Amino acid sequence: MEPKRQVEIQLGHMCNNRCVFCVSGQETALGRARPLPLAPILEQIRAARAAGHAKITLLGGEPTLQPAFLDVVRESVALGFEEIVIFTNGVKTARAAFVDEILATGGNFTFRFSIQGATEEAHERTTRKDGSFARIVQSMRHVQARGERLTVNMCVVQSNYESVDVFPELLLPLGASQLHLDMVRPLDAGVRTEEEFAAMIPRYRSLVGPFTRMVRGFPEGFDVNIGNLPYCLAPELSPFIHHDGEKTMTIAVDGDKTLSKPWDKYLVKRRDKSKPATCAACVFDARCNGIFETYREMYGDEEFVPVTPERMSEADPGRKLFSVHARALVARAFAGFVPPKPFSRALLTELGERAVEVRLEGDESLVLTLRPRAEGEGIAATDWFAVGITGAPADHAVACAGILAIGERLSRHVTFVHPIGEDAALPLLRSVGARIQLLRRRAPFGALAWKDVRVLPEGRRAELGFEAPSGERVWVWLGETNGKPVGGYRVGEGEPSAEVIEGLRAVLGALAPAGAGPRAPSASRA
Repeated sequence: MEPKRQVEIQLGHMCNNRCVFCVSGQETALGRARPLPLAPILEQIRAARAAGHAKITLLGGEPTLQPAFLDVVRESVALGFEEIVIFTNGVKTARAAFVDEILATGGNFTFRFSIQGATEEAHERTTRKDGSFARIVQSMRHVQARGERLTVNMCVVQSNYESVDVFPELLLPLGASQLHLDMVRPLDAGVRTEEEFAAMIPRYRSLVGPFTRMVRGFPEGFDVNIGNLPYCLAPELSPFIHHDGEKTMTIAVDGDKTLSKPWDKYLVKRRDKSKPATCAACVFDARCNGIFETYREMYGDEEFVPVTPERMSEADPGRKLFSVHARALVARAFAGFVPPKPFSRALLTELGERAVEVRLEGDESLVLTLRPRAEGEGIAATDWFAVGITGAPADHAVACAGILAIGERLSRHVTFVHPIGEDAALPLLRSVGARIQLLRRRAPFGALAWKDVRVLPEGRRAELGFEAPSGERVWVWLGETNGKPVGGYRVGEGEPSAEVIEGLRAVLGALAPAGAGPRAPSASRA
């Protein structure tokens, strides 16, 4: 599904806190933060809604300090935004009456609280404002009492990272539904000296222990995520790490009392990041956008070691990050691969967390997808993923050649429960195709490994090849005569082994009509 189109708008820099990492507190302290006039804000949010954005985030500075804040909220509700996110440090929502004023507008709200430490000491050491922790906790209690959705955000800095393992204890009783931690971005910190950056930015490897304890403290399924931490430092935490996010357009303060045109938030957020050359060998290379250049200048990049497929398997044995495992497998399988003509090259793409696309490019491309086996039968399957077709050339022979080439490469690295075969591309009589699909759904068949499917001319017959652990080959054929389905099997020379007989019984049993037992195979060949 497409993510909800969303826009965020910065309602000025004015803020009551002086967070060590934030440009808004610095601008306020320097006397440069001012209230914004209402008219330009309304103009921007009307344009955003007209452009199709369904979700809006109001942030600052501290957005609730803007004199026009409630007017902006009312207009957002009137425009029909499906969700309105209020990103606040709790300075005004600590008053229950202010929360009620917001809710009285009738909007669908999410309150996103900027907690800068899981303890009072860590939070106020970071915000540099006495009493700020009590206010934000009180705000969360007001929101919880009214049954509203609340989430939490923290920027990870030296002064607060050691406290994060207390977050489960703090947030679960308050009804929070999400916690997002993000690495401090130097370009968002204002004008800072090298000494200030050194006091602000922790070494990433120091974060692993507190983050691990924090994640373990939350119940399974709680939405906790960590932004922009390099995956290689903590592959065990990789299901919780992300770089970038859903496409978001941002409208920010652009000069004194003016707002910028909307810009792509995550595209801009990547502009001060880079990667060591060694990152190309990491299984996370496709989803990691690197390290902040200021961080590399401070600490170097020796701590960033590529994650191998083997290390990933140890870190995530349950394959929660299916796409990372599948892409690594396909990348190994396709090393040095030259696709059959007329295809020119193979491209691999992660489609979110649950699918990987394999595309053979040509005038008409062949597109296969790998998904967790539980989410689709497909044209073939291993014990952990299924293969499906989402696009193919009109020429059946061309499509078949590409499909078989992909299957041959994959079979070097995985064992198929039911294989990629010619039936995926070549026409078959309906009765033949239906029986093959039935067998695919019911595979495996004892000790027999299903190796291939061959389609004979005109699709009137298909031959399915199986192999026993001893190396014995077995063929099951399916056809149609005078409109009636027919079939049989053949085995190699000599008396078939018990494994072959047992496997054939399973195949025939899968094909037998309901209530009919399988015919016992013998040494005879059909």
